[in-house]
Amino acid sequence: MKIAIIGAGPRGIAVADRLVARSEKEKVNVEIKMYDPYPIGGKVWNPMNKLNHSLITNTVVSQVSFFIDDSIENPGPIRQGPSFYEWIQQIAPEYLKGSSVGKTYLDKLDLKENDFAPRGLLGLYQQWFFENIRKQTGKNSSLAYEQTEIKAITPVNQQYKIDFSGTSEKFDFVFMALGYGENKYNDEERTFAEFAKRNKLSYFGPANPSETNLDDIPATQAVIIRGLGLTFFDYMIMLTENRGGKFVQDGEQLKYIASGREPIIFAGSRSGLPLHARGRNQKGPSEEYKPRFFTKNNLKNLKNHTGNLDYNSFFKLFDKEIQYKHYENLIKDPDYSNIIHKRTNRFLRELRRNPASNYEKIAEEYHMPKNQIWNWDRILNSAYKADLHQSFKNWYIKYLDFDIEDASKGNKDAPYAGAYDILRDIRNLIRDIFENQFFLPDDSEKFLTKFNAVNNFLSVGPPLIRIKQLRALVDCHIVNILGPEMKVENDPRNKSFFAKSQRLETINAKSLIEARLPSVDNDLATQPLRLILNKYGWYHKTRYQKNQQQIILNAAQINPKTYQLIDRMGQVVPGIYSAGIPHEGVSWFTTIIPRPGVRTIIYKEAAIISKEIIDEIKKRTET
Repeated sequence: MKIAIIGAGPRGIAVADRLVARSEKEKVNVEIKMYDPYPIGGKVWNPMNKLNHSLITNTVVSQVSFFIDDSIENPGPIRQGPSFYEWIQQIAPEYLKGSSVGKTYLDKLDLKENDFAPRGLLGLYQQWFFENIRKQTGKNSSLAYEQTEIKAITPVNQQYKIDFSGTSEKFDFVFMALGYGENKYNDEERTFAEFAKRNKLSYFGPANPSETNLDDIPATQAVIIRGLGLTFFDYMIMLTENRGGKFVQDGEQLKYIASGREPIIFAGSRSGLPLHARGRNQKGPSEEYKPRFFTKNNLKNLKNHTGNLDYNSFFKLFDKEIQYKHYENLIKDPDYSNIIHKRTNRFLRELRRNPASNYEKIAEEYHMPKNQIWNWDRILNSAYKADLHQSFKNWYIKYLDFDIEDASKGNKDAPYAGAYDILRDIRNLIRDIFENQFFLPDDSEKFLTKFNAVNNFLSVGPPLIRIKQLRALVDCHIVNILGPEMKVENDPRNKSFFAKSQRLETINAKSLIEARLPSVDNDLATQPLRLILNKYGWYHKTRYQKNQQQIILNAAQINPKTYQLIDRMGQVVPGIYSAGIPHEGVSWFTTIIPRPGVRTIIYKEAAIISKEIIDEIKKRTET
């Protein structure tokens, strides 16, 4: 049987690995072909992209491995192999010498286990892993890869004809891991783009930063960046360090030495705050926080008589878990441990007995410092609290200093960063709740808006080094952060873009960058394959109805238990499987790199999909 895998990033590679392992063990003949317009590893990790020498991963090297393990249910045959860090130490020095691209990364190997690697180096690890899979093929399997874009899929007599590079080929099964697609502009973006074209300005819409050429932005000229998420930090480095500037250590802080080629950056967002820094890593490759309150049993007990869980009850339990971890860390912190002296046990006992809504009052009674008393409004909306009559730059430096000092204490020990980091460790539990539809539609909508905002702000932040670099750039006025409620408009009178915020500041600039990735929106898709998937009704908005409630998700529908594609009529599309970003909203938090020993979603998907396909092949061949 022939299997096509569309997408050669981490998901495609993981499914290929599991298919080969299962087919060889179960003596089922498969011919697997992978397709992607980019090298193995996909667009994000493309080692041939020079920017991926300087743009870094968001996970430490010791917590990345493409070898499946027994934390996954029914994983198929398990084989041992090096983690990303072990590969860097043991294999990469010789492996990289084997290609011209690899040689350009030989000077990037001086990495410790808690360092963040260049993205291109992780792409090369994935290429090595793919070659390793091919070595596992034998009498029952073959694995090939072609660097090309798939243009269309057409059903033909219980098979699928795939069109690419002016030719086509038929397959019995298809797995798609499409990642972020290319979109046409929405109404607002199109207005900016057309205005820029008429007035010879530079507009950069939502895109992968490493695929964006910023050469048209001149030195010393103002540029507006809208968005302060992970994408912002990529653009920040591209416009500073990648233009010849240098960060140097100056006492306990970084100092930026400008090259003179940098523009002046004015950046902002709705909140006015960057994502929080990831705490300095203190956890082993597979080490996870074990929740005290936010447990499977406690969540199960919160379900009502219909078997559903309401969002408010869910969040209250989460709130208690994260706040308890914060205070537990705080009273162990040498800087604060003398506050309650011998009353530690009594303090923690009171927290355990009370709901999180009482924690602020309890903390005040124990004379906790005000900036260490957990307050959701202050955490999420700090920029709104800054004095309008005082320098926002000075306020921002203090804000970043506090984040840096806290995160430097580590993702286990820091009062705030250590609490934020538990979100990474309880994601599988949260994902199970969401994907098993414990929430009714109204509560699902609250989860996808309110909880996602909290999760992203607290736990998806950049490495600590990026916050230190941002502080240095703010200090020397190369980066200027605008206040909350940032808005951008066209300014026909001055033939420029115009930005303003709640702080009544105004900025005009000839360049505007949207610091975000393309949205998952089938209505805006422009890639030929996605247009075909829309045409057949295979990719469509998902409607979830229950108890007279309804939510419509801008995510393609799959069966979350099997990853089979479900068409517009609610029918399974036989032989087609899909996972990842196009299904965000049906699945949850799909942008993941495989981590060993923690039931990582990418290998959970791969184990299920490969078993589904191999079992279906057996049924077909037996009849």
